[in-house]
Amino acid sequence: MSDAYLILCHHLPWQVNALARYVSRGGHRVFVHVDAQSRIAPEIEQGDAVQVLPRPATVQWGGWGMVEATLKLMAAAVDSGKKFRYVHLLSGQCLPCMPLSRLDATLDTYAREARQLIECMPLPLPRWGRDGGLSRVGTWYPRCMVSKYDASHRYFWWYTNKWIRLRLRRPGYYLFRPFYGGAQWWSLTGDCVERIMQFSKTHPFFRYFFHHTFCSDELYIQTCLARTGYLSSCSGDNMRFLLWQRPNDQSPRDLLPDDWPSAFSSGKLFARKFALSPRQCAAYFAALGS
Repeated sequence: MSDAYLILCHHLPWQVNALARYVSRGGHRVFVHVDAQSRIAPEIEQGDAVQVLPRPATVQWGGWGMVEATLKLMAAAVDSGKKFRYVHLLSGQCLPCMPLSRLDATLDTYAREARQLIECMPLPLPRWGRDGGLSRVGTWYPRCMVSKYDASHRYFWWYTNKWIRLRLRRPGYYLFRPFYGGAQWWSLTGDCVERIMQFSKTHPFFRYFFHHTFCSDELYIQTCLARTGYLSSCSGDNMRFLLWQRPNDQSPRDLLPDDWPSAFSSGKLFARKFALSPRQCAAYFAALGS
């Protein structure tokens, strides 16, 4: 049974192509979403097994656009009519950290146990600040304030702290709680993805609530899972290998060639994040093997 690989990207087209070629030769399907603000879409190699979404979303860090793009990819996989063993959400800076044959064998084991490979934990989460991330969903955020690249983001913590100190909560907060969160990247069974898409389509007000949360990409899918009967099958581990420069950084550091052996021996399915040259891409997959 094949898998669907969903790739969110905005740069490094050669790395995206190398990933797509590698997994598609194992009989898997690849669906690529290129940020509408990016110009690399013509450089992505398409074929029978690789599809670039024709109407991409505009993606902003921390904003709803990231979830919108993810839902577009999930819809493309479901609408393809194929039944997938697993659906993997990856960035264009993710790569497998075990050979494809071993990766498929490992996924066969997880599929027999119907495990959802995702971080999915109830809020508050201690690692998400003083209120455990409850302000992410309890505060109403203007979209312009969420992205760290927008000028109004400078007022983000002033605005958030006002809501926390005044103990304000959006009306929908009480309607839609409890909330769940975790890392953005995941590997979910095909039937789970179909159920999430059905739930998302039939609950438009629930979906709209997350348009004005902070980092909804770390909340929406997890909270959907809690409402679709799959919470008990969540492993709590998304099986991604990462290295952090400092514990509280917003993003993991780029993995260098010296880090590759650690990724290969980690037992994780995928590693992130990479920013490789075309020559380094070829070296990585040569070292990875088949």
